[in-house]
Amino acid sequence: MTVYIDVLILTNVYFTYFFIKSVMLVSHKRFSPLRTLLASLLGGISSLQIFISDSLPLSTLAKLLSLVLISLLLSGFNARDFLDTALKLVIVNLLFIGLCIVLWRLLGRSVYIIGMTVYFDISLVILVLVTVITYAAFWVYDYISFRLSVKRGAKVRVETENSLVTLDGISDTGNSLYDFLSQRSVIVCSSKELEVAFEKKLYKLLPFETVNGSGLVRVYVPKKVYIDSKSVEANIALVKLDKPKAIFNPDILR
Repeated sequence: MTVYIDVLILTNVYFTYFFIKSVMLVSHKRFSPLRTLLASLLGGISSLQIFISDSLPLSTLAKLLSLVLISLLLSGFNARDFLDTALKLVIVNLLFIGLCIVLWRLLGRSVYIIGMTVYFDISLVILVLVTVITYAAFWVYDYISFRLSVKRGAKVRVETENSLVTLDGISDTGNSLYDFLSQRSVIVCSSKELEVAFEKKLYKLLPFETVNGSGLVRVYVPKKVYIDSKSVEANIALVKLDKPKAIFNPDILR
């Protein structure tokens, strides 16, 4: 069997990117474009381990090590996010290997499985097309099933060190604020009680843009946030609106 290094690296960069996007879809996480790109490149480069050894135990160990490094790169050394990301990456890879075994039986010599690394000797265009269709099907199913279950309004409770503020919540996909440093969605709130609660707290500035203009908004880290009875990972942006309310992106409930 002849293995072309450029094809091997490029296809595994592509596969790793698809695995990461699948994890993002299933876990409802967001990874920064830079982290995703670097992790995909790492996945492609790690495929070169097949030239070191074709031993199944060693190849599997090398693959698992690369998944650990990829997960660390994506999660930013957050222990809980790392374990969750690593577990889902392993599961996605195993499912992919299973699919490749089926393809190997159907296509014969066009598919090679070396340990946990896959090499395709077929058109890259066909690979891209099949993967895009598969991912699109997952996305459409996830989008439709989720939108049907989301309520327009809800009660949002924000807990700080010394207060608990309850606001009328509005589900709005137009709220795209996201704090990439803490990897949290941002709930936009208008509340005098929260202004007092966060008065002496540290905050960061995030850029925002609306139909009426753009600027910077103060973003605080609360102790806990609940939407109805569900605990969510979110930061709080304080703005002045016509009445007290909390505007959240429904994706936060995933």
